[in-house]
Amino acid sequence: MKSRLTPISALLVSFFIFFAACSDLPSKDIVRPEEIKSMRLVVYDKPTYAKLAEQWKEYYKAFPSEYAYAHWMRAADYADDSSYWKLLDKGLKKYPANPTLLYLKSLERAGSHDNTEARGYLERAASLDPGYIDPWFALIPNYMDIRDEERLNLALRRILESGAIADEVFDFNYNMISTLEPNAILITNGDNDTFPGWILSRILNFRPDVAVVNRSLLNTEWYPLYVIEQGLPRFVEEKQIDSIRNYILEAVKAGKRKPSSGIFSDTLLYRIVESAKTAGRPVYFSKTLFMTDEIRPLFENGRDLGMTVLVSPSEKPYARQLQETFETWLQSFRTAGLESWRLRNSPRFDAGRYLVQGYGFHIATNLASLKTHAPHLVEPLFKWYIKYVVPVESEENRGRIAPAWCGMKDIEEISEWCRKQGINK
Repeated sequence: MKSRLTPISALLVSFFIFFAACSDLPSKDIVRPEEIKSMRLVVYDKPTYAKLAEQWKEYYKAFPSEYAYAHWMRAADYADDSSYWKLLDKGLKKYPANPTLLYLKSLERAGSHDNTEARGYLERAASLDPGYIDPWFALIPNYMDIRDEERLNLALRRILESGAIADEVFDFNYNMISTLEPNAILITNGDNDTFPGWILSRILNFRPDVAVVNRSLLNTEWYPLYVIEQGLPRFVEEKQIDSIRNYILEAVKAGKRKPSSGIFSDTLLYRIVESAKTAGRPVYFSKTLFMTDEIRPLFENGRDLGMTVLVSPSEKPYARQLQETFETWLQSFRTAGLESWRLRNSPRFDAGRYLVQGYGFHIATNLASLKTHAPHLVEPLFKWYIKYVVPVESEENRGRIAPAWCGMKDIEEISEWCRKQGINK
């Protein structure tokens, strides 16, 4: 006689089958971590990226996919994970057509001369996902290296049309460049103070007389020669590059110079300033530059002019230069990005928000000089600061800047604001 399951026994069997299936699932709930975005958009510290990398690692173990692996690798890259390159190669073998992994692989020898392999990774990533913009940023120095001006401009235009650069970042660069004297050389530091400047001058034809020179790229063997070909006064010969580099490395080994990631580029900056002096071209450092002991003397001996420091000699009186700079600030600066809904509602780690808070510091460092040389500009600049900077400024930064404003005790509007801040009661 065949046995039959009762409704209760059937239910119990179903339950045990379900339980057995579920036993292979993670023992705890694993929530998908936040997406890892380029530092052009979001900036965290390394411990935060290390934590995110661990979260994406756990998420990938629970729910393996190329999407999860790619985010794990982006976080591991920013965290400087010691096993990152090995893990990246492992991921590429498993997911050979993932645009993010291809892009990251291209950075393995970033800055190398005529890096055909890296360029291939980038172009493949861009073709696989036309909406993925990061490869286009990385292709720009590659096209500079091989002197392909047509594809270089195409990449810059692609970035412009993509909307990948926020309005406030474009405005920041526009405003900085607008304060410079004719035929200026502007030394910049990273993505958000370099790529918009290249787009403005090369694609939008705004101040094409200004040469935007990236400090980081000066560490490569090819970029110094490229900028000379583009019109910079000759500050080094091709045959000198290796000897200068070797001399610096020997000095570091002997303990005569401190090691730093930019020690070669910083040496060349002095040569650029000297050659520009002979050619009669002004050289400015963006205040976004990372300060090192090498370039500190140039900053300290230069003229603080708002968003930049003039590090080359000038025959124009400082008082006149200062006044012209801040008149341009009040009359011509673009501010639509500063008033945008996106920026004013962005998280505190937003790269655009981080960048534009610099406006407050750039005014504050000039207040004492303005009070002496152009006192009529202090109150309008305070109103500009209150209207455009305070809404996106952190309380911490406001606290740092407030004492500079509160030294202007002869202006009632500023004094009233200081009383509200708990200063000058």
